[in-house]
Amino acid sequence: MLWALFSNSLLTATALLIATSLLIAGGSGLPVGAADHVASAPNKTVEPTTEKKTQEPPEVSPSPTPKPIAKEKLESDEELSKNAPVKDSEQTVRQLFAEGVDLLKKNRAYEARECLEKAAYLAPRSAGIHCNLGLAYQNSGNINKAIGEFETALKLSSSMPEATLNLAGCYQSVGDNENAINWYGKYLEENPKSVQAKQVEDIMEALKKSLGKAESDPHGPDYYSSITKEGVYKWASERMPLRIYIEPGLDVMGYFARFDDVLMNAFNEWSRASGGNISVTRVNNPNQADIFCSWTSNPQEVTVSGTQGERGSARIIAKGNNILRATLKILTKPFLEDGYLSDDDMKKACLHEVGHVLGLQGHSNNNHDVMFFTVDTSTVWPVLTKRDKATMSRLYARFVKKPESAAASK
Repeated sequence: MLWALFSNSLLTATALLIATSLLIAGGSGLPVGAADHVASAPNKTVEPTTEKKTQEPPEVSPSPTPKPIAKEKLESDEELSKNAPVKDSEQTVRQLFAEGVDLLKKNRAYEARECLEKAAYLAPRSAGIHCNLGLAYQNSGNINKAIGEFETALKLSSSMPEATLNLAGCYQSVGDNENAINWYGKYLEENPKSVQAKQVEDIMEALKKSLGKAESDPHGPDYYSSITKEGVYKWASERMPLRIYIEPGLDVMGYFARFDDVLMNAFNEWSRASGGNISVTRVNNPNQADIFCSWTSNPQEVTVSGTQGERGSARIIAKGNNILRATLKILTKPFLEDGYLSDDDMKKACLHEVGHVLGLQGHSNNNHDVMFFTVDTSTVWPVLTKRDKATMSRLYARFVKKPESAAASK
């Protein structure tokens, strides 16, 4: 009997941007930053970075990743005088702060951390600096220090929703779902009309459902147990090579022809990760396709059951443990606002959704993996991590190839 298993990229793992800033006496406010089953706060886009990340992401503890945006919350001169122990240090604080924020925007978390640590030493009572330092710790993998900085920011300024939301994301990323639910709840209580309120509600609901369920170790060699909770699904060896059809997206807003190559490269990267057990070829006839791919600029086409979605959706049709057919749809624009996706953002989306149609029917709970709950965070790089590769390799490890002479013709 045929049946369908739906796997959609829901929102997860925080990436809400902080919107506080530091006012130096006689100066202007400086912008500061506040990171599919379980979700986390959405992140707003910043101008695409031109940096190329070709190496594998560093192996660090999971931590959601927010990015800075320019929305000001100015401190009074009186508060500033408390923040800076020496008046001559005010300009130094300004410079360190600006450098730290700029480095956060460029995903250079370790360097940002150094700048913001110095700024926090000179202005220890600045909630904005502590909150941004928390972001730098998150992005560089030190989740415990990130929690401490967000807590410090909230002690200095209890009405800082960005710190509250990111603190919830920190607890979510380390698997402390009860604390995550509490802090998400506090955010909703204090910000019921926030534009992120609906998504935070979805996050809380998903987290509540996950309480008591076993999850894979976010520090383990793979996340196989997380992607097989509903069963093991994969393509049979005799179906290789899988035939991929990509529907032209010329009439889709935000689509670029190069995205087709990005998508095919995603299939090829996962194929290599499988140890050669998966192979693919592109076809021009949709009727010949095993996997039908398309593009959309409408976020509603990649949502499920009223839950606000993210970068795409994937669907498989399976009989027993064997996948028979699959479709995937990729969003060509940012989910919450107008604009265009960078090539790196598109690479992450394609890798994530292709992982689903090849059999990864769940998500990693380490926010450095491509198969993390959301790719809408700067901790996820546009390359497969060792854990991503190990999970796909393990899924197809029991794949017994037929002799070439016995292989079924397609």
